[in-house]
Amino acid sequence: METKFADLHCHPHMRSFNWLHKPKKPEEKSKYNPWWLILPKFKAAEEGKRAAAYSQCDMAKVVNGNLRLVFASLYPMEKGWVTGSNNLVRDRILDLRKILGDNAFNDFLSDTLNLFLKPFFFKLGQDKGKQIALRDFAQAVFMKLPFSRINFFQSENYDYFYELNEERKYLAKGNGIVSETYIFIPWIKNIFVSKKKIRKEHPDEVDARGTYVIAKNGTHVKKIIEENKTAFVLSIEGSNVFNSHEPVANVLKKLEQVKDWEEPILFITFCHHFYNFLAGQAHSLPDVANILVDQKKGLDEGFTNTGWDVIRYLLSLDKDNNYKPQDLKRRILIDVKHMNAISRSEFYREIIVPCLEKGDKIPVLASHVAYSGRETLMDMITDMGNEKDGFLAEKNGHIFNAWNINVCDEDILTVFKTGGLIGINFDQRVLGLSKEDFNNEEKHAFCIWQNMKACMMAVLNSTENNLPPKENAVNMICIGTDFDGYIDPVNKYPTVLEFDQFRKDLIQVIANDPDKDKLLFNKYTPEDLVDKICFGNAYDFVVKNFI
Repeated sequence: METKFADLHCHPHMRSFNWLHKPKKPEEKSKYNPWWLILPKFKAAEEGKRAAAYSQCDMAKVVNGNLRLVFASLYPMEKGWVTGSNNLVRDRILDLRKILGDNAFNDFLSDTLNLFLKPFFFKLGQDKGKQIALRDFAQAVFMKLPFSRINFFQSENYDYFYELNEERKYLAKGNGIVSETYIFIPWIKNIFVSKKKIRKEHPDEVDARGTYVIAKNGTHVKKIIEENKTAFVLSIEGSNVFNSHEPVANVLKKLEQVKDWEEPILFITFCHHFYNFLAGQAHSLPDVANILVDQKKGLDEGFTNTGWDVIRYLLSLDKDNNYKPQDLKRRILIDVKHMNAISRSEFYREIIVPCLEKGDKIPVLASHVAYSGRETLMDMITDMGNEKDGFLAEKNGHIFNAWNINVCDEDILTVFKTGGLIGINFDQRVLGLSKEDFNNEEKHAFCIWQNMKACMMAVLNSTENNLPPKENAVNMICIGTDFDGYIDPVNKYPTVLEFDQFRKDLIQVIANDPDKDKLLFNKYTPEDLVDKICFGNAYDFVVKNFI
């Protein structure tokens, strides 16, 4: 029987949406749904490079990789990516849109600029107004998106909540329909590229036929998978999508609209890379990114008053933490990934623990994280100022990324006590891979396992009283890749198509682990545990908690 897979956090539609969505033009119905794939650079995928020029979990890979349970994250691009750092020197060039039009020569220019101008990008400045600066070219090269899309993100017309709804509508275009994949080739490349040749040379990467269905609840998920279809469960990344800079009444009105969606949201990643005026975000970007973007605002902040109103409304709680679904509608769970350690500490103290004590167990999610090697949130708060490239922690003989974007023992125990889930990220920097391990593919499954194992060992080694049975730690870990979130994946598993190889490698790693008996509880085989990690835990969670 073919192994099924689940991914707690990925963006299967994001690359095609950002290429095909044109806000000011009517959509071509035949070319506006997630079954259209943007022509990838196959070599970049083969080498496991940062996923911008190729997709990691588009519909061809979802179907051919047997990813049967997809937690599809809606993510309108944050303006912080494209508005730049205040420290940049302004240096404008001609507005090429006036000469070339919205998409003309875009891919040609990206390739040319990548070759000739890349060395200068980090010396030149940002744009404002209607002109394109070299930083726009840098963003287009990095993100592999049309210049017109980059400029739209920068414009006053870019509205997070409107884009959220457009993204949802885009996913709905293919919902429940038996479909096959099509290849979108930017027009300049049509001169040189043969679709027939691509399909012959890369069938698993571009050819597929199947059906995805956006799930309405856990029972619906079960039915979809039993019918041999792919279940999509919707989530949102970043509360900024509610235009959270606006007055709280406006924000709550948008939240109410989302709660009325026919295909509901299971959870929201409350914070993301840039400050949302609700709660402080964690430091997430490598040092080199500081040249182009500035995420300092919010890094040392906790919850605002508006933040408390919003998160309680999401969880259907009144100001006294009483569960009121009859008044506040269905509960949307909270994913603490990207919340900084200050905000997480406040969230647990003010909401999760008091609710748990009164019998309202709210599952906490950490959807695409790794282990930090730290024990407490206070450890992380104390060391926030030390988070530079190479800031690592050693525990049990292994090295971990110690930034507060990752989880510590205190986070893990909170997830465990609430019956939540931890999805392990496939980004090599987040996982704490050393430079030596980047290209050593024999170590990649081992490094991912060390992060999974460390989360389980935090439960097994805990001396806290009144914990659930510790063997339930095997139910807490799953895959949360962040595929198509512009991550730099471990080279051996750059896309969903490598999931089956990952499963085989992980079974072998666990079988050779000297601590395996502690983790299998004389009840499971390595195969049992890996199948829980790859599919069973996420499936069981959504069937139980998606109501």
